[in-house]
Amino acid sequence: MFDVWKKSARKQFRFRRPEFQRKLKQARQFQRKTDPVPEGFWARVLQRLGLGSIFSRAVATIVLLVVVYFLTISQTFLVRAAVVHNSDLDNSQISEALHAMEQHRVYLIPSNHMVLLTKARLLRALQNELPQIRGITSFKRELPNKIELSLELRQPKYVWHAGQDYYLLDQDGVVFQKILDYQLTAYPEVLITDQTGEPVQPGQHLDVSGILNFVDSVETAWPQTVTQTSVQGFSLPGSLSLDIFIKTGIGFSVYFDLGRSVKTQLSNLALLLNQAIKPETYAGLSYIDLRLATTAYYCYKDAPCAPENATSTSPIL
Repeated sequence: MFDVWKKSARKQFRFRRPEFQRKLKQARQFQRKTDPVPEGFWARVLQRLGLGSIFSRAVATIVLLVVVYFLTISQTFLVRAAVVHNSDLDNSQISEALHAMEQHRVYLIPSNHMVLLTKARLLRALQNELPQIRGITSFKRELPNKIELSLELRQPKYVWHAGQDYYLLDQDGVVFQKILDYQLTAYPEVLITDQTGEPVQPGQHLDVSGILNFVDSVETAWPQTVTQTSVQGFSLPGSLSLDIFIKTGIGFSVYFDLGRSVKTQLSNLALLLNQAIKPETYAGLSYIDLRLATTAYYCYKDAPCAPENATSTSPIL
């Protein structure tokens, strides 16, 4: 009992010593020093980004320089060749298009860089060099500088005749190849002549979807409706015209209205050829005009109404 009291007295005496009280007072007044707040806007921004020290800034600068080098100077990630599947095009043709992309830069980065080379950007570049490409059906990038793709080529469906030139036209109305020596018997595609002779260029998209739909309908329905002759070609008097002229295998032309039913106009043509016009006179016809809803006209080559002689026509129905 006496020992416990003695220990307690010593402990209280130690707590009351001036030296202990001084240390206790200092401990109560202690405050942790905070990092100094940088002066200036950019200094505060760098501080928040973790770049307040010289070392961190040096590391960030080195990383930035490495990134800039590989984006703008290094050729490590430049795609210059491709593996092409399911296409008749030669790989060297694709490589030439990729080399052409290298001459065009986006924010100093070559457009054939792996970072920028998207499917859409590649398709535009390929079509600039190779208009016969319709689309990219598969696209795969492999680091550091390799791509694999499959291409869809345009299918020649029409021959577009403008002036003295002939071009292949696909189902989308895109001109994609010039024909150097056109022979009607050598090209099974439908011949469409633009009478205005307006020049076109490979890769150009023609605003003729309505005309092509009409042509397709005629090509489908003609053999079942008109058996006396075949379709040899179509011609357009102008891009804004609602008229379209069909050249037949016998030699005469048929004038159609693009705004009226193909089926109705072909039925009227069949009626004329079966009942109103004698078969032995087919070869002498100049044209048959079906553009009016209730009246049809036909004209012979030796008559004043023929285009070679005059522009007027005479009603017969």
